Amino acid sequence: MAATEKPEYPTGYPAYPTAPAGYPAQAPPDYAYSNQQQNVEQQPVQTVIVRQPQAAPPDYLVFAIMVAICCCLPLGIVGIIKASEAKNRFASGDYDGAEESAELAKKLSIAGLVTGCISITLAIILSIVIPIALAAAATAAVANNVNDHFDYNFNSYYL
Repeated sequence: MAATEKPEYPTGYPAYPTAPAGYPAQAPPDYAYSNQQQNVEQQPVQTVIVRQPQAAPPDYLVFAIMVAICCCLPLGIVGIIKASEAKNRFASGDYDGAEESAELAKKLSIAGLVTGCISITLAIILSIVIPIALAAAATAAVANNVNDHFDYNFNSYYL
C-alpha cells in the first residue's frame, strides 16, 4: 500500500461516517505509516519509589514506664522520652530514626532495670546485715563490759 492510498476497512464494519446535514464533509484522517517520519518528543523520565507500608517498630513505652515506676526513675524517664520520640518519628515517616530511638529506649530501660534491681538488692541486704551487725557488736560490748566488772568468785562475797 502506498503512502497516498487510504486504508480499506474490513468487511462487516460500517463505512466511515459522513457529515451530518448542514456541515461540510470531512476527509478521513491520514494515517502515518513506517515510511513517514514522525516527530516525537521524549518526556523526562521520573523515578517513582513505592514504599510498602511498614509496621511500627516496638517502642518499649510500657517497659520504660514500668522501669520509671518500679526501679530507676532517671533512666525510666529518659526511656519514656525516647519511646515517645520513636512513635513521633514513625508517624512522620522516619522509619530508620524510629528504630534508632526505640532501640535506645530499650537499652535505657534495661539499664534502669538492672540498676534498680541491684539497688533494691543492696538495700535489702544492707537493711538486714547492718542491724544484725550492730546488734552483735552491742551484745559483744555488753558482754565484755560485764565480764570486766563482774566477779565470778561468789565465795569472796560470802566468806
